[in-house]
Amino acid sequence: MIALKHIKNLVKNSLYCSIATSQNNIPHCSPIGSVYIENIKQGYYFEMFSGAVAKCDDPQPLGCVLVVNTSLLFWLKSLIRGHFKTPPAVRLLVRFGEKRVATEIELTRFRKRVDIFKRLKGHKIMWSRPSHVREFEIQKILPITLGNMTKVDYSIE
Repeated sequence: MIALKHIKNLVKNSLYCSIATSQNNIPHCSPIGSVYIENIKQGYYFEMFSGAVAKCDDPQPLGCVLVVNTSLLFWLKSLIRGHFKTPPAVRLLVRFGEKRVATEIELTRFRKRVDIFKRLKGHKIMWSRPSHVREFEIQKILPITLGNMTKVDYSIE
């Protein structure tokens, strides 16, 4: 089992996560830059641009959150070392909950992540009005394996 700190670190070091769902047997995948992991069993994301989960027939649909460390330095160090010190990616099999109004703490976390871009035109267009989040329950964590590069026990450190 991958330690919670590794999953949180992955999310922190990812430009975005991919959230996959299926609607009427048609797969749908969306990039989401605002995924947060609360604990080993739950997380949430700001649902601003993707309404795929809301369109599912099931009120609590299943899905997958793919989290990949997108840090160039992380990948370069790992390739030089010959193994990943921490997991390069995980798939979180999840059950989505209801969309709800974001709390002040959640809004503060989100602003902290995007305010580095607040002087840019795109910031106002994309992130000026975060309001709702969708929670998810983590049902299973599946580490991504990349051959011998990932033959490391990530549960301890």
